[in-house]
Amino acid sequence: MFQKTDFDIFNDQTLEGRMHKVRTVIDPKFEAFADLAMPILNADGRPWVAHVAKHKMRKVNPPENTWVAFAPNKRGYKMEAHFELGFWDDHLYFYLAIEENMKKVKADGPRLAEQMMALSDEVSKLPSDYVLSQDHMDNNRHELSEYGEIVTRYGRVKAAEVLIGRQIPKDSPLFDDSEKLTKVLLDTLKELLPLYEQLAD
Repeated sequence: MFQKTDFDIFNDQTLEGRMHKVRTVIDPKFEAFADLAMPILNADGRPWVAHVAKHKMRKVNPPENTWVAFAPNKRGYKMEAHFELGFWDDHLYFYLAIEENMKKVKADGPRLAEQMMALSDEVSKLPSDYVLSQDHMDNNRHELSEYGEIVTRYGRVKAAEVLIGRQIPKDSPLFDDSEKLTKVLLDTLKELLPLYEQLAD
């Protein structure tokens, strides 16, 4: 499964070279993780699908991150709350993701922000190593204490997003114990599922 050497893909500064490494090194591991995650996800009766990022729009610059998204929709995932596992050059992450596209399909931003704000107490009780991100295409990190502020921004700013989960730095000792790392990722999924269920209703 995932290990510290996986981050070496980002050392290749060419589009062709990095994409080859993504497809041959990272994507098979995403698919292997999906095999473990699917029984957990499918327990709710929804038709969950793993969407591995293809980076088809990349023509010149190599992707700065890569991911697999899990959603109960074979046509896509950005239009609804979903789970996302991915790599940046300095960390592995697992998020419950509420992206900007969800505002266009499900409801308006302020209404979605109200739904998410109602989860504030539950978010505050998540494990202490949980963090937030405001954009799945930007390497950023915020403390859980900023949840209210970030959700309010989501309701007001068109491109804003809310991502909740764990970031595991590439120098974490977890990368020396593949089984333990995999357990942490699966535990993160299980811990985030109650939040997902309330947003998916």
